[in-house]
Amino acid sequence: MTAHLLLHAAALVCSVIASCCATSGPLPQRRERVLASVLMTAAMLDGAVLHVAPPIAWAGVLVATAIIVSAGRRVRAGRGGDGVYGPSGLVVMAALVASSAHGVAVPVAAHPAHAPASGPAALLAVCAALAVVHVAVSVQRARHRTARRDRAHHAAMGGSTALMTMTALL
Repeated sequence: MTAHLLLHAAALVCSVIASCCATSGPLPQRRERVLASVLMTAAMLDGAVLHVAPPIAWAGVLVATAIIVSAGRRVRAGRGGDGVYGPSGLVVMAALVASSAHGVAVPVAAHPAHAPASGPAALLAVCAALAVVHVAVSVQRARHRTARRDRAHHAAMGGSTALMTMTALL
């Protein structure tokens, strides 16, 4: 088993834990957490093992879900208990899924103007930066929650994001 596959497996374990622990809090917050966790797990599972849909399709689904979740919050008149944590996690995972291309080599632009400052390297750098912020927020949330399931959910989401970032960078 390769390091890449081991990292994917560890990220999936964290994601499944996050999905199981997503059922705490008020009902609207639980729905958002469960939806986000299940979609992220499905995208990761498909990218690591199944290869049913292309990564960009999963990225589109994750970003669309983030937009719908955010709009739903707005319609319900205000911020949910998680603020932008859930939707931002969906966007970070969408970027990681799209950038990793699940082991498929991303072609480098032939034109010299598109060399190091753009293309795959720049996309990975942006994804890594987004992931670092999301992991830091996850750690902060895990440390400051009183309910054990909330702490486990945020810690597992942060772990999953960190592991997926490592697979994208390999």
